Amino acid sequence: MLIKYQLRNNFSVTTAQTITTTGSTLVGATKSIVIPINLDFFPVDYGDNINKFVEEEVKKNVNPFFDAETTKYIFPDSTVGNDLTINFRFWNGSSLGSEYTDAGFTETDVRIKKNGFKKSFFRLYFYDTNSGDTSSLIFTEDLDIGETSKPKIIFNSLYWLRNDEFFIKNNTNRKVYMEARFFNAKTGKVLKFINLPSSVNLPLSIQDYSDPNNRDYRTFILEILNPKLNGGYYNFKPLNNSNSITLSQLVMV
Repeated sequence: MLIKYQLRNNFSVTTAQTITTTGSTLVGATKSIVIPINLDFFPVDYGDNINKFVEEEVKKNVNPFFDAETTKYIFPDSTVGNDLTINFRFWNGSSLGSEYTDAGFTETDVRIKKNGFKKSFFRLYFYDTNSGDTSSLIFTEDLDIGETSKPKIIFNSLYWLRNDEFFIKNNTNRKVYMEARFFNAKTGKVLKFINLPSSVNLPLSIQDYSDPNNRDYRTFILEILNPKLNGGYYNFKPLNNSNSITLSQLVMV
């Protein structure tokens, strides 16, 4: 900012001198002029405000950094020979059975591992809550039939975020809610499995399935252990601390 002042001085006083006038004498006459220049700083535009505005808008419109690196979480008892197993029970039309023949396969399909059997698989679905329609799917795990002749799958590991923000913000473990589906390559059908108590007989009525008191039927709860509280180890376990999970095919009338 440029400030211009015009100064006018029609006289010059250099050294003390005597000026004689009629009836009086002035000795050493001097003059001074005070120029009122304010040295306080004030912005003359909106540059600072614009910079702040841009920074705020960038934060709103740029996605935050997300660490998607995953790592293997292990069922801790498996390191000492105690595997975690999932037992699947199929509805054979009259009862829940623990054989693949209850799912429509023949003994030959199972024995010689025909393609329709060998290419079938289970998929586990993990949700953030057990609230039903408002639950969000957070990850899945596929389990091959492999060499097993019965629907009993060893489940000793799963993959989850190495640096889960939940663990960073909360001083606790993460609960996840699991259900399963079986993709039958022979029939093309997809069967849903839930956490049905052994005391409950199928088929379920819609009222029983929808009853809020039976919400636990829908999923099985696992805990992914917070490494900060687990000596830095990446582990998971059933909430009930068992080493066996039983899931049953959902059938409703």
